[in-house]
Amino acid sequence: MIFFLDILGMLVFRARALRAIGGRRSLVAAWVALPASLLTFTVIRGAANADPNPLEGVDFLASLFQLNLVQALLFLSIAYVPAVICLSNAFAGDGLGFSFSRDEYQVHVSVLFPLWGALFFAAGVLLFLVPRAVSMGILEVTFERLKVGVEGLVPAATLGILMAAYTVWAIKEINYLSTLAAVGVFVLSWFTLPLFFVLTRFLFALPFFIMIPLGYVAWQRLRGYFELKSGEQDLKAHLHSLTVNPQDADAHHQLGLIDLRRADLDKAQIHFEKAIEIDPRDPDYHYYLGRVFEEKGNWPAALEQYEQTYHLNAKYGLGDIFREVGKGYLHTGRLEKAVEFLHFFLDNRSSDPEGRYWVAVAFQKLGQTAEMRNQLRTLLDQARSNPRFFRKGNRRWLHQARMLLRQS
Repeated sequence: MIFFLDILGMLVFRARALRAIGGRRSLVAAWVALPASLLTFTVIRGAANADPNPLEGVDFLASLFQLNLVQALLFLSIAYVPAVICLSNAFAGDGLGFSFSRDEYQVHVSVLFPLWGALFFAAGVLLFLVPRAVSMGILEVTFERLKVGVEGLVPAATLGILMAAYTVWAIKEINYLSTLAAVGVFVLSWFTLPLFFVLTRFLFALPFFIMIPLGYVAWQRLRGYFELKSGEQDLKAHLHSLTVNPQDADAHHQLGLIDLRRADLDKAQIHFEKAIEIDPRDPDYHYYLGRVFEEKGNWPAALEQYEQTYHLNAKYGLGDIFREVGKGYLHTGRLEKAVEFLHFFLDNRSSDPEGRYWVAVAFQKLGQTAEMRNQLRTLLDQARSNPRFFRKGNRRWLHQARMLLRQS
């Protein structure tokens, strides 16, 4: 249910929903959602055009190839998404390298595939409700074939513009790029399109033995995914059984961590609050409850929990708690206290981009523009001297620092 709510959130351009879906890294759900949506659109469109069964007389596997669904999925998975990642890294200043991490790939697929699928599904629903409202005469969106014609030009262009707008927005939010840079990534990424036409011409004619290893890899992925989900469910069931013990605070804490990782903030809050009720002296419980409140945007409550963590263990997270308390003061309007805690944090962790970004924001709110700019330049200079993996891991703060520097 949360997955579908987050998809709806993406359709109204909610960055938090996009990050929640990307954080789950649900590759199998993504790979199923897109072709299922395209296939649904094909059937609905056929019915709307007085062709109630466009796949009649064709077995299911052959229909997937005939409609080029398999080819489209392969093209997007092995060519388009990797191209988007490499171009995004280049536009972010990390160099035009043809390597990327597994996490980068999983996040992009987990976000882009369900987003595209949701758009095609919405178009299918519109076709079902208003059969002639959306005519795709100029473009077969199932990739079956291209048709050139005047009829349907405006509706097809509208859907194309929507697809482009959502894709640019997703690229921008995932990679922390400017809008102009995200547009550049989107435009350049379509230089991979010739590979799709190669796949549509030759994939169905490939010898069957070439498809065997592809099927085996897909099966291994599916089996690993379901084994992981089963293990997580077993762990959660075991932890739930431990909560029968009224003194087992750690079981609630572990359940809260699982729910926080899955972006189920309400359930995570319940478990962390229960853990604190049992053992209020554990700083972990307060810190992660503060994280939940921060994700919800409830900064007064987050600050209260971060302060509790600080009082219980002033060195919590190797001193990271000073940054979290400083952020809490900043977002609740206590700017001098924010600068005090963030400066103390930076005295020990001077190369931390997040801490330096927030102290720059505090100086901006205090009207000390020169000091703000100095902090931002220091942040960006330090990033240039750090290795590529460091810049990629902290791209959010580098991007926001550049935006704030341009606005000042």
